[in-house]
Amino acid sequence: MEKIIRKSAGVKFESDVLGFIDGLAREQQRSRSYIINAILRWYVKWMAEQHELKVETAKPEPVIRL
Repeated sequence: MEKIIRKSAGVKFESDVLGFIDGLAREQQRSRSYIINAILRWYVKWMAEQHELKVETAKPEPVIRL
């Protein structure tokens, strides 16, 4: 596993999003940063899976019209 380097990003959140993140952080007993990083990692993985599906289904198929 590659070494993780932490950097401050100074991001501003809208109040509803911040409330959601803070709620998850309390429930999971984790920091806000941990929750945000976990969500973004999940999203990157999900996007990669979606891309793989699009590539697999992008094969040309014959169209039959009646």
